[in-house]
Amino acid sequence: MNKEQDVTTEAEDDMIEVVLFKSDSCAFCPRAEEVVRETIDDFGAGVFKLNIINVSENPEAAEEYGIFALPTVMISGQSITGIPEPEMLMKMILGAKVCQKKKSESK
Repeated sequence: MNKEQDVTTEAEDDMIEVVLFKSDSCAFCPRAEEVVRETIDDFGAGVFKLNIINVSENPEAAEEYGIFALPTVMISGQSITGIPEPEMLMKMILGAKVCQKKKSESK
C-alpha cells in the first residue's frame, strides 16, 4: 500500500457514513434520497460518505443490517424509517460526530 492510499483511508475514516436503504418499488424512497442528499450537501465534500443500498438488487444487505421497512436511513448505528425530517438527520449526524470524537480521544 502506498502513502496516497494510507491518506485516503485515514480521510475516509473521519467521514460519517450515511446509509440509505431503498428499493425500485418504493414510492417514498426517491423523496427520502432527495432529503438525505440535500441535508448532507449543506456540509460540503469530505464530511460524509453516502452509501445507497438498493435492496431490490441486494436483498441480503437489508437482512444483514436488520432492515425491515423502506426507506431507512442509518447513521452511526442509529436508523430512521420513512422520509426523514432534516432536523432528525441533523440530530443523528451530531450524535455520530460525538461518537467519532469519543473514539478518537480514547486512542
